[in-house]
Amino acid sequence: CDLQTFLDQLELNPECRSYVRRKVLCETEAGNKCDVLTITSRSGDESEMKKRKGVIISARVHPGETNASWMMKGCIDFLLSDAEEARALRRKFVFKIVPMLCPDGVINGNYRCGIAGHDMNRRWAKPHPKQHSPIFHMKLMIEEMMQDRQVVLFCDLHGHSRKKNVFLYGCDARFW
Repeated sequence: CDLQTFLDQLELNPECRSYVRRKVLCETEAGNKCDVLTITSRSGDESEMKKRKGVIISARVHPGETNASWMMKGCIDFLLSDAEEARALRRKFVFKIVPMLCPDGVINGNYRCGIAGHDMNRRWAKPHPKQHSPIFHMKLMIEEMMQDRQVVLFCDLHGHSRKKNVFLYGCDARFW
């Protein structure tokens, strides 16, 4: 898979290794890896690290929205770049990046559903630990991160069949 090759290359890049960590968030129902990257500047000062706020970015909860992968690649490339703005962001925030939330659906060529035929984006309220494993574990990751630091942004990248350019949907504050 292109994503796995890209993530393997990041891990081998000596310039990136100091501020990116890759872990497996979970295995999917079909046994595929759902990866999570942590991007931040490393500091020997633990209290300074704890003060950093959290940012969570995910993509490809709908397998057929391939443009979300390109947006995610751009985000990762920028955050790992040598640009002064990227260095400043890494010093100020801890980024948790889940580049592909529905790898089973992507691998099988589905448009909106995972391998069990469920739209993973409609499973956030009560995800099943096995059938909706990436959503289940993503929620756990978010909850754990919120125990350590304030999460100031959660952005889930999508595409759309009719909307053009950039648009934004926000969550109703009453939901949270």
